[in-house]
Amino acid sequence: MVARLVREPFDRVGWLFELKWDGFRAIAETDAHGQVALYSRNHNHFKKRFPVIAEVLAELKRPAILDGAIVALDARGFPHFEWLVNRGKQKGTLVYYVFDLLSLDGTDWRWRPLIERKKRLSRLVDSLRSPCLMYVDQFEDKGRSMFGWVLGMTWRGWLPRTETAGTRKVWVKMGIGRR
Repeated sequence: MVARLVREPFDRVGWLFELKWDGFRAIAETDAHGQVALYSRNHNHFKKRFPVIAEVLAELKRPAILDGAIVALDARGFPHFEWLVNRGKQKGTLVYYVFDLLSLDGTDWRWRPLIERKKRLSRLVDSLRSPCLMYVDQFEDKGRSMFGWVLGMTWRGWLPRTETAGTRKVWVKMGIGRR
């Protein structure tokens, strides 16, 4: 899903507010044999470009589809998008930040409530115990508080999302204006 732009931060019950990571949006598909497909929304293949991420995902060894962003971090943990684009010489630490669980063990999770998917995703990510695979946590209901925190950091923006089981998904985003 592509988020639509909003102009002002807001608080809203039932919404989750996440960091908008400055990286490449990536879908990961894994299977029980350790096979991995890693690609963009436009189906550009990332497996060869980011083998360290694919290797970690192969350890999952179960059918799953994850949604997230591949990010290059500096020594302080801040993202640098330009390091992903200019990959001639490896710079920074690559991390796949996952924010949604679309499918697990052959079950389509897209129709489950977002908060339920995120709770299951958190446990799944924790089971791999890898610094190259991280769960994107969220603030619930309090977008203004999170946006204030984001302003004080060098993050790209924040991403509010809402949905309940079986209903229309809504994602919006608000950037900070830094790159």
